Formats: sequence, structure tokens, C-alpha cells
Amino acid sequence: MPHNQSPGDATVELKDDTLTKITSPNGDTDSDQDVYNNTEHVSYTEAEGRRVLWKIDLVLLPLMCGCYIFSFIDKTLLNYSSTFGLQKALHMEGQDYSWTGSIFYFGYMLGAMAWSKLVQRFPRHVGKLISSAILIWSIIILLTPLCFNFAGIMVNRFFLGLIESITGPVFVVVTSNWWTRREQAFRTAFWLGGTPIGNFVGGLLSYAIGHIHSSIPTWKIFFLFFGSFSFGFAIIMCILMPDHQRNARWLNAREQEIAIERVRANKTVTSDHHWKWSQFWEALYDPQTTLFFITAIGNTMPSTFASQFSSQIVKGFGFTAIQTTLVSTCPAASIQLITFLGGSWLAGRIPNSRLILGMICSIPPLIGASLLHVLPTSNVHGRLAGYYLTYTHTMSFTLATSLMASNYAGHTKKTTATAIIYVGWAAGLIAGPQFFLTSQAPNYQMAFEMLMVCYALMIIVPLLQLFFYIRENRKRNRRGGDVVDEGELEFTDKTDREQWRTFRYVM
Repeated sequence: MPHNQSPGDATVELKDDTLTKITSPNGDTDSDQDVYNNTEHVSYTEAEGRRVLWKIDLVLLPLMCGCYIFSFIDKTLLNYSSTFGLQKALHMEGQDYSWTGSIFYFGYMLGAMAWSKLVQRFPRHVGKLISSAILIWSIIILLTPLCFNFAGIMVNRFFLGLIESITGPVFVVVTSNWWTRREQAFRTAFWLGGTPIGNFVGGLLSYAIGHIHSSIPTWKIFFLFFGSFSFGFAIIMCILMPDHQRNARWLNAREQEIAIERVRANKTVTSDHHWKWSQFWEALYDPQTTLFFITAIGNTMPSTFASQFSSQIVKGFGFTAIQTTLVSTCPAASIQLITFLGGSWLAGRIPNSRLILGMICSIPPLIGASLLHVLPTSNVHGRLAGYYLTYTHTMSFTLATSLMASNYAGHTKKTTATAIIYVGWAAGLIAGPQFFLTSQAPNYQMAFEMLMVCYALMIIVPLLQLFFYIRENRKRNRRGGDVVDEGELEFTDKTDREQWRTFRYVM
């Protein structure tokens, strides 16, 4: 045993194909720590560790990505159905359509806070929470065709947002509990990659549905078709999605212990569900929370452009309804997916590159929004190119989300900060549709100006955050010297500030 460790510390030595000797602390240091603190004398080879990681990736990543695919499609069904008679059928006038987008995120804002509290209160039941939520929102989607006026669709969209808001807050916690900090950027991008995949798949299927000739109005078929698929996926989630490592049925007992030991060094994992006001206030006053909050607003205000108005804008270029469904989704989704995969791969390969990559991904959208704003309506190809360029911007928030999982420690602090940030996310999505004035359709000059401001902000804010993390890490190095291991703190409910001697922010 090294001389600087107490008998209760964890000792980990990893060498190629050699045994890893792990001795965990005995006894609980916080209440309800049994999920993470009862691992004793586990030995495993690197090959075993890689095999466990492979099984985790093989099960959790498709489930999380699938959840985001259905979440994106279900929330953007209005966009698809708007070109097939939805607004006329529900007697929408003026800004009514914009408000159907905003009301979803009023529900989302309230739901993010409520779900965050439930995750805090029941941290060992996150699998059940997310599975139940998908089941409920699929039923809401299936009930949408029963709406016959503006009031009905507003109520429907509010409750859909209330339930769908679980995805972000829960998956940030799941990511930090199952993957190491080095692995989190790519995994976060993978499950958030459900957004472009959903855009691509939704566009293709919508194109196919648009050719259906039935006594049922086409806009209703969209909701019945996709709602049924969401319901089926919810059943799969109920079967396979675990609450934590110890009840993952697809891992044997030994693999469960290894899965827990893998994330020991994160210093962000705990199963203590007690509310701690000190952590709440720390999350509230932490500068990174403010910066993440601004990032969320700046990223999501432009998102309504893609999720609700893209079909109308592209149709305004001179395409038919069927052509619009194909042209506005598949190429854009492909660009988005390539950006996701490329950016996340680079973030995993280049240490502390996430913020810089996020800034780079915000440059093409700024150019694209400028083209949409200044080019004449007769320049269809130039405006279409500008439209496609805007689809790289979502990578910025993807990388920011991975930093949220990596840079917050302490369960109350993490869930509080996540809720605050997703409230900002919802606020941006509430405000965004209001910049798309019906009187300016289909060119929406005011909206394009908003896009340019937000994309510029997404270059400035990550730069400020980068300087903040560099300063904090240097300050901790001066106070405590090099990073040292404190085994007894690894699974205790301590915040990133309380672990200043061992915790360093990633960038």
C-alpha cells in the first residue's frame, strides 16, 4: 500500500493485461451509498474493463439515442404536419402557430424543474422514471388527432412538453454515473445525435406519409404513426433501461462491480438523495451555471428555426409540400449528424478541446444566417446553402452538455444546475418562435437577425467559460499542488468546489 494512503483508501493500478487490484473503503460515508460503496477487493484485467464498457455502450447508448430520436420527432410533428393542412384544420390565425411552439416549452420549463427534483429524490429509479415518461408522452401524441381547435392543441402541446422535459436532466446524470469523464463527450454526442437522426428519419417517413391517400387527414396520420412507434419503444425501455449498475440485468455480478469501479475516479458519482441547501446555493452562484444558462438560451432560440419553421421557410423558396419535406430535412440532418460524429470524435481525441470545438461549430451557422438575411429571394441556391450551414450549431450545446456531466459534482448541485440550465434551454425555445412574425413569412427577416446574434453569442460565451476554467484550475494547482487521489471522497456527496484538492475542470 502506498505510504500516502490510509487503510480505507482505494488502490487502483492499471497495466496492460495485468490484474487491477481494488480495495474500496469499508462502511458508508454518506447515507444511501450502498450502490457505489460496497465494492471490495475486485480484480479485473484491462480486457475485462473494455468488455464491460462495450456492453454498457451496446445497451445504454442505443436506448438513450433512441429516446432522443423519438423525442425530437414527436416534438417536431407540428413542423411536418404544418404543410399538410394542420393550421387550417385547427383554425389557426396570426401568431397562433408560433404559440403552439412556445407553449410546449412553457410545459418543458416547469417539467425540467419537477423531473430534476424527482431525480434528486429517487436517484436509484432513473430508469423507471424515463421509461414511464416515454410511455405517457406517446399516449399524448396518439391523442393529438382528437384536437379540433387551437385551444385543444395548446393543451396537448403543454403536457407533451411537461413530460418530454425529463430527457435532458436525466441523461446528464446517467452519463456521469456510467462513463468516465474522458468518455463522456463522445457518449453525450451519441445520445444527442438522436436529434439529427430523428430529423433524417422523420423527414424520410414524412415524405412517405405525404403520399398516402386516405379518408383520414394526412396531418392526423403523422401523429398516429409516430405515436405508435413511440409507444413500442417505451416498452423496450421498460425492459432494458436500468436504474443503476447493480440492477442492470445485462451485466453479471462481477461486471456490475467493474462498472462501478470504472467511474470511481470521476468524483461526480453518488447515490445520496438527501437535499443539501449548501449545494443548492453553490449551484445557483457558480459562474459556470450562469455561463451554461446563457449558452442554453443562445443555442435554443435558433433551434425553433429547425424544429418548427424550416418547412415553411424552405417551401417559401418555391418547393411543393412534398419536395419541401425531403429538401428541408435529409441534407440538413446529414450535415448535423456528420458534425455530431466528427466533433465528438475530436473531443474524445484532443483533451480539453470541447469549448474550442463548440466555438468553431458556431461559425458556419453565423455565415448561413447572414446569407439567409442578405440574399434576395431569387437566389434560391444561395439561401438553401445558408439554410444548410445553420445545422452545425447544435454541436455547440452537445459539447456544453457533456461538460455539465463532467464539471459538476455533488448530487444536489448537479441536479439543481441541470434544472437551471434546462430552464434556460426552455426559455430560449419559448422566445424563439415569437421572432418568426406571420407578417414577414416566408422570409422572416427579424428571425434571421435573431439567429445572427445568437450564433455570435455562441462564439463569445464559450471563450469566457474557457478562461474561467483555466483560471480555476490554475488557482487550485497553486493552492494544493498536483492532483492527488483521495479515495474516501470518490463516492461521497461532495461538490467540485469541496473537492478542490483533487477535482480539475475539463474544457
